[in-house]
Amino acid sequence: MSKLSNTIELKNNTRKWFFTKAIIILLLFLCLVPVSAISKKDRDSLLKLPLFKNEKLLEFELKTNLSSLLNDISEDRKYHKSELQLIENDKQIGDRIDVEVMTRGNFRRRKQNCDFPPLRFKLPVERMVGTEFEGQSKLKYVSHCQSFEDGFEQNTIKEYLIYKMYNLIDEHSYRVRLSQISFIDSITNDTIRKFGFFLEDKNDVATRNGKIILQFKNMKQYNMLRKNIVMLSLFQLMIGNSDWNVERLHNIDIVSVDEQSIPIAIPFDFDWSGIINHTYFTLDPNIASDAKYKRLYKGYKWSDEELNAAFTDFNELKEAFLELISQCEYLNEENRHGLTDYILKFYELIGSKKDVKDVILKNAPKIPLAR
Repeated sequence: MSKLSNTIELKNNTRKWFFTKAIIILLLFLCLVPVSAISKKDRDSLLKLPLFKNEKLLEFELKTNLSSLLNDISEDRKYHKSELQLIENDKQIGDRIDVEVMTRGNFRRRKQNCDFPPLRFKLPVERMVGTEFEGQSKLKYVSHCQSFEDGFEQNTIKEYLIYKMYNLIDEHSYRVRLSQISFIDSITNDTIRKFGFFLEDKNDVATRNGKIILQFKNMKQYNMLRKNIVMLSLFQLMIGNSDWNVERLHNIDIVSVDEQSIPIAIPFDFDWSGIINHTYFTLDPNIASDAKYKRLYKGYKWSDEELNAAFTDFNELKEAFLELISQCEYLNEENRHGLTDYILKFYELIGSKKDVKDVILKNAPKIPLAR
């Protein structure tokens, strides 16, 4: 009996070892297969989809119980049934498509900040074939925030342009599509027509770059791909945005080929930027009241070579930035001048060695020495 038990135990151990070995080999194989190769087909497909490939203003109607939707801002909020119909040349085109919409966001979801919060769309993929939304299943929408106060639509267009500017810096960036939606209340038939924009899904951003989203917090700026983070930190300075933090993943996503590869940071949510100057915007308390530039640099003390290379890149992009602003037909003249002046002030800063020292280098933390 004892020999039989030993034989059975030996067979069980052999079987366990076989399966363990098989799992280890499978995991090693999966680690060796590059993500970019796996996702190349998906990447190519995403690049062909019309929503973010087309620059034309996207116009459509969204019919829903607007009051019910806009007042559903609690933590346990839900999706609301809605009807979407595209518009082209002031004419309704295609059938009404059933979609679902819910409120989202943190700061802007609160009534005291915005009467019209940002939205999240859930789309039926099969019904979207042949439309501008083909291939899209879930999308974030950045709204106008306040429906009855002047300037908020213009501020939304400014934020849209900031995303477009960063697209010129790095392919690891969120694509956007400017939209004008007629929100129709299904109960009262009241209509609000406002500008806003759709934001690419973050998993699509990663996939089309052959990468995955990492959820690790406490990663440092100097752990990122160096050119990426140097340009990102200077871009945030250019637009006057200090509302970001790599370690806390605050308004930052991180992507990489895998968990062992050098990560890349992707910024989003620019509404707290000085260049936009929302009514709820306040200067960072670390900015002196008499500061020449009302901007706070939150990057590290990168090397002179890295900074100079970044300044060269920014100078090469200068005309493209200004052209984006000047050619935006939906921006009024006052805001066009305001954005242009704000950008030019940044170029004045990086063109002065003294200002670079005072604004960028003076208080920037040093990169720790490698141990």
